[in-house]
Amino acid sequence: MDELQNMKSDRRRRRPALSCVSCRKSKIRCDRNLPCSACVRSKHKTCVFEPQSPSHPRHSDLSSAAVGLIQPHISSTEPPRSPVESRTSYVHHGDGSHEDPSTISLTGSTPVDSTSSQNHGPAFDVGSLLERIRELERRLEESTGHHSGPGVTTRVPASGQEAITTYPSYLSGNLHALSKSVMSKTRYLGQSHWMNQVENFQSVLEIFEQQCREKKSEPMALINRCKVLARTIKAQRWPELGFKFGVNIPPREITDSLINAYFRTSESMFRIIHVPSFKRDYQNFWLSPDSVELSFLIQLQLVMAIGSTIYDEFFSMRKSATQWVYEAQCWLISPNPKSRLTLSGLQVMLLLAIAQSAVAVGPDMVWMPVGQLMRTAIFMGLHRDPKKLPKMTQLRSEMRRRLWNTILEIALQTSIDSGGPPLISLQDFDTCAPANCDDDELTDDDAPIPANPPDKFTDMSMAIALRTSFAARLAIARTLNEISIQHTYDDIIRLHSHLSAVYKLLSQTIQRFTSSERQPTAFQRRLGDLLVRRYFMALHLPYFRPAMNEPTYAFSRKTVVEMSAKLYSTVFPLAASSPRSVRSLVDDLGTGSAVPDDLARFTTCGSGFFRSILSQAAMAIGFEVQNQLQEDDSLGPPTPRADLLNIFRDSVCWIRRRIQAGETNIKGYLFESALLAQVEGLMKGLKNGELTDVIVRAGMESVREGFELLKLQAGPRPDENAIANDAQFNFDPMMTMDGDWEYDSSVSIACNDS
Repeated sequence: MDELQNMKSDRRRRRPALSCVSCRKSKIRCDRNLPCSACVRSKHKTCVFEPQSPSHPRHSDLSSAAVGLIQPHISSTEPPRSPVESRTSYVHHGDGSHEDPSTISLTGSTPVDSTSSQNHGPAFDVGSLLERIRELERRLEESTGHHSGPGVTTRVPASGQEAITTYPSYLSGNLHALSKSVMSKTRYLGQSHWMNQVENFQSVLEIFEQQCREKKSEPMALINRCKVLARTIKAQRWPELGFKFGVNIPPREITDSLINAYFRTSESMFRIIHVPSFKRDYQNFWLSPDSVELSFLIQLQLVMAIGSTIYDEFFSMRKSATQWVYEAQCWLISPNPKSRLTLSGLQVMLLLAIAQSAVAVGPDMVWMPVGQLMRTAIFMGLHRDPKKLPKMTQLRSEMRRRLWNTILEIALQTSIDSGGPPLISLQDFDTCAPANCDDDELTDDDAPIPANPPDKFTDMSMAIALRTSFAARLAIARTLNEISIQHTYDDIIRLHSHLSAVYKLLSQTIQRFTSSERQPTAFQRRLGDLLVRRYFMALHLPYFRPAMNEPTYAFSRKTVVEMSAKLYSTVFPLAASSPRSVRSLVDDLGTGSAVPDDLARFTTCGSGFFRSILSQAAMAIGFEVQNQLQEDDSLGPPTPRADLLNIFRDSVCWIRRRIQAGETNIKGYLFESALLAQVEGLMKGLKNGELTDVIVRAGMESVREGFELLKLQAGPRPDENAIANDAQFNFDPMMTMDGDWEYDSSVSIACNDS
């Protein structure tokens, strides 16, 4: 009887079982991932998919089916893999921990295809399957290793480890590529950091490897001399120890200009200062400098430091701005830290974070003090809405909301810039968005705040509009830079759709302001556009390189290219049609534009996200143009998109202009010039040796130009012999595009020994 029931059961079930064993027994929906989401939630120790035969055996065959351990068979055709997971092996541990699955399909299909396991019995050995997967990955690495560039090594992962691919380079520094990040020297950089794009340009970097390895070669000698000059220039900007606070205040006319520049730009987007209170203290300062509090004096200097970035086109006040930043840092580390647990202290910390990025005083490390800033604010209770705290004045309540709102925005921007996690979630605070009111409507008394309609433009309108997109942008930053969050390509599309909807609402909100009496400035509209659109580019950049060979990610390629072009054109509207030339920059040296462009000056003279957004956009466009030329199979000369080529040409001029404005690193100019020479060489049909010669000549010429520009910055002509001798003892084989990083040899040794 039992045998007859088994026969009936077998005849009824004709469809293969695609769900895992646990989900099928529990009769719940299985997403067919390995492990599936249901097993992850329930913390099952194993998530097993039974292999199925292509056809069901007759009952007479059931008695002869072997029951025992079966050696699994893996299909030779692997499903598409996520580029952020392509370098890792996967093990599902019983403790619920999950490593990046290297064989999970981005569409959510089961990694072990049920149709690929034929003539297997019902028993299944999970350990044998995992060993088989690791063996196949090892063979794949060995079989494809000869396609990598010279010196490129990949550490085959053991159980519980990640694969690490090392790209050695004297020019860009050793780059250790991990599953969702890269390591360069002592820094761990998440997916949103620009260094993740460097491996896209190995063909150009490798051309300079031989030159750079020969320390006596002309390129190496020039680069070393540039590095020595850069150190000299930076040393000239450092203030002397033992200074007195507030002795480097410029005349009233210049001070007024710097303060106005700050208020019409940075303060209009990142609200930190209560303008009427600041102006009152500012007037008192000029009447009696000793009567104002030291915290206000530090605020005043930081405001001037940020404003000096756009004072002129060549950042002539950089040295003073650098001293103001250092004075603020010294004030924050002075004794008695409890005295700085005030709103004024938080304002100083916020201004310092923006000033460090703008003035380029450790701009790549701002994410670390921002973490301290956020914890200080939480320690003071700014993460709780003032309505839930003891009674306080309307001015104090709104200033707490404004400061918390700006802290969230700065934390998010520095997370994307540094590649570090944002270290905040929506569940960590309940502070409401600030009120839509002007600063003049906030007073020290307890008068109620006027209820302005949402479509009325006020001092807070742009900050509130940005706040509406915070949740969508935070989700993207966490997906990119938090190691605990794993995602598929479907998740990327979902995040893209969410951000698109939020961006559309933001655009409609700003459009409504145009009908009011007061409207957003051009700077506010362009910077707001820049701050939100960069997340589209950051979200899809991890899939940009795989998209060149995998049509599955074609949408990411299109998004990165179009958003990069829009981001660059937002700052330089004429770049796509009328790019600048290096010759025009030489002719215009020492002259300013007729109409100052604050945003263009910020991106040219400033640093931090002002620079990183355009740098990432220019690198993406350069990579796209390069691939368009390589993919062109027409009979005539290959031609890329004209607007992209123009933007990339303009980006080379933009980097040169940055050196004129005080940038001390010439490696970015060298790299972009060499890549542009490669593109133009491909357009002319050059091959192999001829193309290499063109690239090397362009790189050499850019280094010579950079050296001459650095000599202008250094002031009086330095002793050439001293520079040459110093260069011999300061050779740094691990140079990166931000040349102040310290090298930790233990990182390289550990990676090589593993």
